[in-house]
Amino acid sequence: MKYIYSMLLALCCVVFACAQPADSSSKHRNLEEVTVTGSQRVTHVDNVIDIRQIPMPALVIDRKAIEAMGSRRLDELLREQTGMAVVSNLGAGNRSVGLQMQGFSAEYITILLDGQPMAGRSSGNFDLSRVTLSQVERIEIVKGASSSLFGSEALGGVVNIITRQQVSQTQALANVLYGSFHSLDATVEAETSFSDRKGTAFVSANYYKTDGFNTDPLYLKDGKTVPPYNSLTLQGRGRYQLGARHTLHTSIRYSGRHSEMVHNYGRGSVSKDVLDENDFNGMLALNSQLNGNTRVVSRYYFTHYGSRQDVTDVVSGDVLQRNNFLEQVHRGEVQFAHDVTTHDLKFIGGAGGEYLRTSNFDDKAAGGSMANYFVYVQGNWKPYTGFNVIAGARYSGNNRYGGKLTPSIGVNYSPASWITIKASAGQGFKSPTYRQMYQVFTNFVYGYTIVGSNIIQQGIRDLEKAGVVQEIWPAAATVSNLKAETSTSYNGGFTITPVSHLELGVSGFYNSIHNMIYSRQIGIKTNSGRIESYFNIDRAYTSGLEASVRYTPLAGLLVSAGYQFLYAKDRGVIDSIEAGVSPYNQLRAVGGVVRATSKDYFGLPDRSRHMVNLQVFYEYKPWGVNLSLRSSYRSRYGFMDQDDNRYIDPYDVFVRGYALFHFSAQKKLAGERLTVQFSVENIGDYTDRLMPAQPGRMFMAGLAWRCFAQKNKPGLQ
Repeated sequence: MKYIYSMLLALCCVVFACAQPADSSSKHRNLEEVTVTGSQRVTHVDNVIDIRQIPMPALVIDRKAIEAMGSRRLDELLREQTGMAVVSNLGAGNRSVGLQMQGFSAEYITILLDGQPMAGRSSGNFDLSRVTLSQVERIEIVKGASSSLFGSEALGGVVNIITRQQVSQTQALANVLYGSFHSLDATVEAETSFSDRKGTAFVSANYYKTDGFNTDPLYLKDGKTVPPYNSLTLQGRGRYQLGARHTLHTSIRYSGRHSEMVHNYGRGSVSKDVLDENDFNGMLALNSQLNGNTRVVSRYYFTHYGSRQDVTDVVSGDVLQRNNFLEQVHRGEVQFAHDVTTHDLKFIGGAGGEYLRTSNFDDKAAGGSMANYFVYVQGNWKPYTGFNVIAGARYSGNNRYGGKLTPSIGVNYSPASWITIKASAGQGFKSPTYRQMYQVFTNFVYGYTIVGSNIIQQGIRDLEKAGVVQEIWPAAATVSNLKAETSTSYNGGFTITPVSHLELGVSGFYNSIHNMIYSRQIGIKTNSGRIESYFNIDRAYTSGLEASVRYTPLAGLLVSAGYQFLYAKDRGVIDSIEAGVSPYNQLRAVGGVVRATSKDYFGLPDRSRHMVNLQVFYEYKPWGVNLSLRSSYRSRYGFMDQDDNRYIDPYDVFVRGYALFHFSAQKKLAGERLTVQFSVENIGDYTDRLMPAQPGRMFMAGLAWRCFAQKNKPGLQ
């Protein structure tokens, strides 16, 4: 019922916005912002960091592109981008999908909301499907080690979700989509100015529900690999001009999700799985323009994530699994930006700290809190036209793992107007999470248990006492307290524009990771499920090549394509195979056990060697029509080491290579007030039991209605 009340309240806001008189002095602007290109400045009203001043490869997906693709959740959007893979994280249960970039898994990708970190990771993974795109203005993506500006979790990159930043006039929108699996996506939003434009306000509400789906009907007789759920997201932003130099900004977001389902594997046991999640984010910032060249932003940020999962036996009512998790972050920060115009030199920097509190760990674990502090600075120097140098550093401290300096440097060089050459290098630092150190997590659906490395002996004793251990392997004796991870990233490439309507880009990357944390099997349970724990990989690396092309042969027609080639391996495994160290020196082939060579090592799990995407967008303005056709391909990738030689070889379990195709169409009517929308995802209806979060063919259709001032709107009376 609370969802219905919230939607009715938001709907009242829409009605109010539609009823407001037109402002004849202002021009109408649609709710989406203009397309961001390389020549435009990306401005944040409550953050001094400009994505153009980051030396690593960057990408911006604006509101217009998001709407043209018909994407509803964050995972749907990111899976179609070059070099970005969305994978199911079975270690976090069957409700979780995470992101890979440049071979880094989800644990190393920082997810930000308006420049601030979002909480609530399961086994290190942030579930992208939690985030609705209805209130998103644009997505900013940075690939490669970005710790010098964004903090310790950004070893692999950053995804910054930017919500509505600017308000032009009183206007509103209502949007409803319905489709396959009884999926419903409903959004209402409104914005207005007040106090003679000294203040602005934006509010929105999104309700989403789906019946879920089952990609493994042979194994799961009754139930869903992705469960049915409903979610509500409420969001608001406000701005008020305090004077000529100071502006107060505030934002608030609440998201709640509930799901429940029954599992029946046909083995006589039927279970009920119920999960409730709550996510809250709040921010207060003071933007001070001290003079024409200096800007200071002071802000406080708070985030709270809580989840409760109960798995019970339907017949007996016994609780089979209970997971309660809480994570809170308090963060304070002061940022500055200063331009030295006489020397074409720009500086940004900041300092602050955060306090993190988590729970749901073993009772014997030490503590449940962690404190971080940081200071960073970056300079952008342009000694002459076509050449600039970006250099910076961040010092991050942790009350348990001490401090680490993470520098970065980049160079942009344009010897001619049609070519730009870029090169960058940066370092990253990441301390282990409490989950990796102290949590004992059992995935009831797949029957395995993960034990935190710092409590491995106590965790094993508890499992043995419960009578669920069949065998503990010798690898368990090698588990020890985890070390902090460090990385060094190198990126280089060029972009050329041989003609005005064609852009080509090629770049290469190499990331070296020291003490990389990963999970590995250390035993087997009586139900044949795996017992796993966490280890440090001394020397891991990812390297590869990315290529992209953007072609606009006709007005309104855009064709883009991208390709990534990737290697992601553990150098220690390669050395052990070549040295003949057991068990690395053998593998179970079709004809029996044979001696292994380094060529038999495929690489780290879940990484495809090849990834391709193709997108075609067409807009015919006289008819108000927008069309898009997109496709993506992933080559096969390793899923599980089934012979316990501690690496993926050709005879282990792989996810097959596959291609997905998507189509969406929009038609604007009634002077652009009404938009009719239709989309079909996964046209070929491809599914795989090892990809539980990938649905089959999915149709969606709906309407969007905009309310805005008629005056000054071209084509309206």
